[in-house]
Amino acid sequence: MIDKKICAVILAGGKSRRMGQDKALINIGGRTLVEIMAELASPLADKVFISANNPEAFSFLPFQVVPDLYSEQGPLSGLQAVMREHVYTLYITLACDLPGLPASLIRSMIEASEGFDAVIPRTTDGIAHPLSAVYRRSCLPVVEDALRKKANRFIDAFPGDGLRVRWMYPGAGIFTDDDLLNINTPDDLRRFNPDIS
Repeated sequence: MIDKKICAVILAGGKSRRMGQDKALINIGGRTLVEIMAELASPLADKVFISANNPEAFSFLPFQVVPDLYSEQGPLSGLQAVMREHVYTLYITLACDLPGLPASLIRSMIEASEGFDAVIPRTTDGIAHPLSAVYRRSCLPVVEDALRKKANRFIDAFPGDGLRVRWMYPGAGIFTDDDLLNINTPDDLRRFNPDIS
């Protein structure tokens, strides 16, 4: 276990419009997507939180569900709510729809966080993936400032003024572009698990 006070925030509050059902609760091989992500994060975090506004849907899980304090302002508000209510040094954010994400990437981001406020992966096309990243508590003022200005996306807050952001790219066996592919549609789900009809 890396010697830092760390929590994980599983971002499970999305609308799942393209999927047609709550992505977080889709079952793959006997486990829901939110369970897969929580199990991935648990060995690397002191505590796991679920960011969602419908706690009753996740009552089968042994994790605390934290609702947004800024309603209808996306996943950035999910991170803010956990940061506001629970004091940790580092916050791992994990989108609930990335079951292929390797633990090696999370571990590498934690290890790379010393001296930085955030560690965010990018794919080789330059696209940032801030929903699966590591944030230091020092990011809270920037996150809250963005939310107050109705800037709901992570990309609107990072990199913010004065924040030290470290970008991670594929290579060295840590992760590949495919590891950051989201499951957004039924076709995506079938590509990830062909056994699902």
